Amino acid sequence: MFENNEKFFLKIILTKHLRRMNKNVIILIVFVLIGLSSQSQNTNNPWLIGVSTNYVDFHAIEQSIGDQFSDADWMGKTIPGMLRIGRNINKSFNASALFATVQTEPLKMNLIPLERTINTDKFYKFGVQLEYKLANDYLLKESSWFDPYLFLGMNGSAIDELTYLSSSMGLGFNIWFIEPLGVNFQGAYDYNWDFNDYMHYSIGLVYRVGKKKDMDGDGISDKKDLCPEIAGLLEFQGCPDTDGDGIQDKDDECPRAAGSAELNGCPDTDSDGIADKIDECPNVAGLAEFNGCPDSDGDGITDKNDECPNIAGLAEFNGCPDSDGDGVPDNRDNCPEEFGTKNNRGCPAPVIVPVEEIKEIEEKLNFNAEQIQFKSSSAELTPESFTSLKNVLDIMNKYAETKFTIYGYTDNTGPDDFNLTLSKDRANAVKDYFTGNGIDARRLESGGFGEKNPIAPNDSKEGRLKNRRVEIKLIK
Repeated sequence: MFENNEKFFLKIILTKHLRRMNKNVIILIVFVLIGLSSQSQNTNNPWLIGVSTNYVDFHAIEQSIGDQFSDADWMGKTIPGMLRIGRNINKSFNASALFATVQTEPLKMNLIPLERTINTDKFYKFGVQLEYKLANDYLLKESSWFDPYLFLGMNGSAIDELTYLSSSMGLGFNIWFIEPLGVNFQGAYDYNWDFNDYMHYSIGLVYRVGKKKDMDGDGISDKKDLCPEIAGLLEFQGCPDTDGDGIQDKDDECPRAAGSAELNGCPDTDSDGIADKIDECPNVAGLAEFNGCPDSDGDGITDKNDECPNIAGLAEFNGCPDSDGDGVPDNRDNCPEEFGTKNNRGCPAPVIVPVEEIKEIEEKLNFNAEQIQFKSSSAELTPESFTSLKNVLDIMNKYAETKFTIYGYTDNTGPDDFNLTLSKDRANAVKDYFTGNGIDARRLESGGFGEKNPIAPNDSKEGRLKNRRVEIKLIK
């Protein structure tokens, strides 16, 4: 049943009218097809070897189509009787050489009108054929298990010790069970130039062999290599991973620097979640809003542009603060805690007291300072001192922008260390009085010098009394 169906399919296409085809046209078609394929490249497993059993029918051509199926005269008992070796030219063309032998039946052969009698049952065929594959990635996938083809051939047909030139055309198909092994079916109409034409059928096994093409030499055949021109890894189907980060180069935005999948293969040296290639500060963890740069003091100014990166400041002062609000940033303000002027580097402008008033102030300070008294060997002020202290306080309030020194002294009675400490304590006691009554401590400078700088001899009671003093001076 199978054989009859195959013959039916072939004979519909290859009618007996082809028998009358001009021989020159057939030759021209064969050479044109060969010429079209001569510049093509090879593909994987380029060689094919086929072993088949085959049959011939010399009477089918003389019969009507209906009679061809009801009265077939197939001849052939040699198993295997046909060897075919093919070479793949490109995805669309194969070239094959074949040799076939068939045991014919002289009785049937002599039914052909001939001028001589056929005495032998031997038939040989040898030749070449050019095959056009339909599984060429245009009509069917090259990797398809069903692999049909059309072919033209030139052959020699040896019959009864005479060889006749013949040309063939036909179709066939391979069914691949596994990649290299399959079964082949082929049917041909052979135009025999000086003998009766015949049909030639074969069925057998085919095997594809040859070194698989590996253009990049990575051990993965080009057919299965997604990157056939660049050596790669099996785990990535032949594509490379140059930096070894587990992300193949074609998907890696940084193919030469190992990175993470989250950043599409790019590294993040400072681990701030921003890829180095777009990180303006790749070695210091930063914020996305600043393109990967840090803002340590959180003032909205990146550290690299912040003159005071560890203290929150203002943009107008390049990230530095202005604690006293005088318009001079602290890093340039000589008096950062005191409101001042730019012309005086952030310090208050010096107070200019009229010359005629300075002398009056100094006289009042000296007079009142002489009235300030302490209990013996103590820094405790006597009640009589507060009137003079109040007079000095009034002067300080009147000239509110002025500054003063408060220095304490003792006589030479007692140890030096004791006297030095006592002089400092007495100066601080006077300073505490003024600050306790609203005077800014920054306007006052205090200190103690013990028995130094006496203003009278210490060899009398009166002299020692004068030396136990506190001096209050205007800073000019």
